[in-house]
Amino acid sequence: MIRHLTLALLVGVATNQAVTQQPSRCGVVNRTFASGERVCYEVSYTWFFIWTDVGEVCFTVDSDNRFGKTLLHLKATGQSYTFYDWFFRVRDLYESWVDPLNLTPYYYNRNIYEGGFTKENEYWFHPFADSVRIRVKRRNGPNRFVNLKIPPCTYDVVTAIYYSRCLNFSGAKPGAVYPINVLMDEEIFEIKYRLLGYEELKLAGIGKIPCLKFQVDLVAGDIFSSGQNLLVWVTNDLNKLPVLIESPIRVGSVKAKLKAYQGLRYPMNKKINQIP
Repeated sequence: MIRHLTLALLVGVATNQAVTQQPSRCGVVNRTFASGERVCYEVSYTWFFIWTDVGEVCFTVDSDNRFGKTLLHLKATGQSYTFYDWFFRVRDLYESWVDPLNLTPYYYNRNIYEGGFTKENEYWFHPFADSVRIRVKRRNGPNRFVNLKIPPCTYDVVTAIYYSRCLNFSGAKPGAVYPINVLMDEEIFEIKYRLLGYEELKLAGIGKIPCLKFQVDLVAGDIFSSGQNLLVWVTNDLNKLPVLIESPIRVGSVKAKLKAYQGLRYPMNKKINQIP
């Protein structure tokens, strides 16, 4: 569940504000989010045209002292609703510790349970050496360690989401394509996303929201089939917050809709439910 959404949210970002601070070597400065942000999405699944709300995914940002530095702790948690657990129980955790200004990743942790499948991942990034040490453990198997050279500006999936929200697309025209290197398991993928245009999105229970609309070509594998695309609508304001994601998967389709928020750095263009 959450792996569908994290890949989808990867492209749910844009800004029409020029960056005025000195950018990092990867070209961004975080002026989009800060410690205290909380965002939750309701995840729905359809098969044969019947939509069912099956779970929730939440993203949080907190300040944390780690590795002798003051870092941002970016965390994503996903779980299926109780009624759906009997069919496919999900309890997922993805988290990353990054530089609060340029979002350089230092450490990433993944611990997932999906329908009986379990997996653990850890990444220790060495950003100035362009390398990462990886730990992988599946189910009750042994720990396996791998050292991997990576291109500059390569991110884990959680950091990639927040990094993308800081990009400057000022003056971007529909059809423009933007790549980002993402480390998934032990492979590096160049994910390309395309700006489709500007659209006012109307969501039930929320209303009309001015949005930027993106398309991403999916990575074929266990979740997605070759040639499939997903769509992401993002608030056209300083938060660049995804509000709706629609994606096909191998069986059916998955959709995530913004459910609640708290602690955004800037006011939303449209009032929706806030987390109590």
